[in-house]
Amino acid sequence: MTTLERIENHLLAEPGSILTLTDEDIDSLLPEDIEHLQNVYGGVDLMRLPPREKAFFDWLKAEDPEVWHDLWEEDEDMLVTLAFLGDFKRNMNGFPICDLEKADNYFFTKHHVKPEGIAALSGILTKAERGEELSIVEALMFEIVSQPVDIWHFCYKFGIPVEKGKHAARQLAEHNWLVHLPEHDDSIRYVRD
Repeated sequence: MTTLERIENHLLAEPGSILTLTDEDIDSLLPEDIEHLQNVYGGVDLMRLPPREKAFFDWLKAEDPEVWHDLWEEDEDMLVTLAFLGDFKRNMNGFPICDLEKADNYFFTKHHVKPEGIAALSGILTKAERGEELSIVEALMFEIVSQPVDIWHFCYKFGIPVEKGKHAARQLAEHNWLVHLPEHDDSIRYVRD
């Protein structure tokens, strides 16, 4: 039985139950499997964060508790809909932290990059292709054009202190390379590009 079949059997046999998946379960799903699950069950059925993402949120709770509480309040279960299933695959940036109401948002997509930033990207991409070390600012730009990312997942992935990551994002905005929309109502429209 495939992972997709197991998931669907569970959801059909136990409507309204909370799905628990391993990282390996999620990584074994094909893109079309994820699209199917999102289309059929995405807006209604809930899942627990898989272990890889749970480890990230445990880190976040210690590193930036204000943001963790803005997202989850006191919900230790941290349940999400299956609409986010694809964000949990290996090499993706996880559950997007993009709609904070009390803390500033630091969520970016390639659509946040301004023309001056696009011009600077060629040098950053050349350095990356050569395997040269990138500064935090350069690494953040590279990550943003690769896939949507929030500053917390970026910092966790690269072992960067959160304040240094936020400072890098502010520097990019000051250099007119990046649009930074810290307010909830402005940021939310960039969630899915």
